[in-house]
Amino acid sequence: MGIIFRKFDPNEYVMVVKKGEVVTEGKGIAVWYNNLTTNIISIPVTAFDGAFAFDEIITSDFQTVCVQGITTFRIEDFAQAAKMVDFTLKSDRDKEERKGITLIEKRINNILKAIIMKEVSNMDIRSVIKQADQLTRIIEEKLKKDQIIATLGVTVINVNVLAITTKPETRKALEAAAREKILKEQDDAIYMRRNAAIEQERLIKENELNTEIKIAEKEREKTEKEQEILMAEMEGRLELEEKEAARNAELEKLQMEKRIEIEERNKELVALETENEKQKADVQAYAIAAMMKAYENANVELMEACVMANMAPDALMARGFKELGENAEKIKNINITPEFLEMFAQRTKMD
Repeated sequence: MGIIFRKFDPNEYVMVVKKGEVVTEGKGIAVWYNNLTTNIISIPVTAFDGAFAFDEIITSDFQTVCVQGITTFRIEDFAQAAKMVDFTLKSDRDKEERKGITLIEKRINNILKAIIMKEVSNMDIRSVIKQADQLTRIIEEKLKKDQIIATLGVTVINVNVLAITTKPETRKALEAAAREKILKEQDDAIYMRRNAAIEQERLIKENELNTEIKIAEKEREKTEKEQEILMAEMEGRLELEEKEAARNAELEKLQMEKRIEIEERNKELVALETENEKQKADVQAYAIAAMMKAYENANVELMEACVMANMAPDALMARGFKELGENAEKIKNINITPEFLEMFAQRTKMD
């Protein structure tokens, strides 16, 4: 015991207390002190990780969960921390420091447990398991606003919720429910896939029907267009035929008028010819009448003799046979020899 020299590390904040008052303080300082009259407070400056695991946390649906995680914190207000926790340096320096940090960690964990119990009690088991990140953010916000944390002179740097576990039977029930849900989703997926296939088939059929309808409409439009063209051609042809018929009728009319005109002329000509023939007949009748009148007083035998004088032998022979025939009842016998007939035939050939 007596005067002691001690040099502290840079990660230690040292306060030298004499008669209840801090006479010197700082990080990593070296001091001479009398251990009989002076106390040394050594507070670590570095950050610490504190683990937590809270069992029997009850959810809103009365299920039990275990919340596990890590809290990272450091001492910011050394004077306040020294008031709340004993960091007085004694014989075992490392043990005293760990004891103080453990005490701060325990107090932080108590605050964490209260926050987690309150938040988890408002959630059902499934929400708690799914919303670990949301729970972490809520814890961080609550710790920043917590007055007890500020009283400890500590700042919580980070909080990580590493696991939220349930009891085995609860986990099995949740797994079964999840498995059933997955199977249902699988069935729903199969059903939806089948429905999608049916819907796709329906769309394909509908597209095919629409295509057929459009093709039919195009065919109908084509047929109507062809009919319109055909009707136009027929109308044009009828118009041409009507024009041709009108032209032919006009020609026939002209021909008929021409024929009538010709017939009129022919009629006039026939009348003229008839008149001329009548006049010729009158002249001939007059001539014949004059001739007959001239022959009334003529000698018939003389005229016959004159006529016979100019007749051919065969004519004379024929006339002779005619007269024989006319006077056959007066003739008893007549001999015509073959020589006569031969001579008559030869004479006729010669003539």
